[in-house]
Amino acid sequence: MEKFFKTLLAFLFATASVSFAILVFSGGALFWHRQFGGGTANLLENEMAFYASQGYEAGVFLKSQEPDRQLLLLVDPDFRRNENIKQLAYAMIEGYGSSDIMLDTIQLSQERSEMPMPLYMSMTAEDFDSVVERYPDAAVVISTIGLPMELNSLRLLQNENAPKLLLLGLPSGPIPGLMDLIRSGRVIGVVFSNPQARYDVPAPKERGEAFKIRYLLVTKENLDQYQSLFAE
Repeated sequence: MEKFFKTLLAFLFATASVSFAILVFSGGALFWHRQFGGGTANLLENEMAFYASQGYEAGVFLKSQEPDRQLLLLVDPDFRRNENIKQLAYAMIEGYGSSDIMLDTIQLSQERSEMPMPLYMSMTAEDFDSVVERYPDAAVVISTIGLPMELNSLRLLQNENAPKLLLLGLPSGPIPGLMDLIRSGRVIGVVFSNPQARYDVPAPKERGEAFKIRYLLVTKENLDQYQSLFAE
């Protein structure tokens, strides 16, 4: 598959005009209007700020783990039209302190792309590995699209010399053996929704504070504290 953009900055400059694509909680627009004033646009901007905070926090964490390395950010195939991804990318560059972050996606056959199912169900382990292996200099793969269901066939998790993996969310739901993958260091972090997340407050300007309101970053160091998040 042809690379879409060599770096996140190239992607960001190439997508100066894109549409908003974000899921908001039920009744959120009405609550926002009552509590803080403004309309749907303000609500979308607020939710996008929270979403982007994941990129920032991931960047800060990876700067402490793998500084001055190349990173690979895997995103949904519709990334060109997705403002969320654009803002997530900006925030990750800010947090990591480097623009040497590659961006790519899974390219499915036309037949599979038209199937009414989420990407994690339609992509294969080979699809995922093929993208990752195009970036031999990448130290970490950051996935916003989860993992394919064929985990046992995923070379990324079997090869000790392969890039490490950081998951931004679990779109596929619980992943069998994920705690063991974190303990082994193959997966260096997973961003979960915070069970005590608040949806009735504006996003703080400081991205790290916004992250704490909505999300948790689980790593080997705090895994025992958050075992209840892993329904295996």
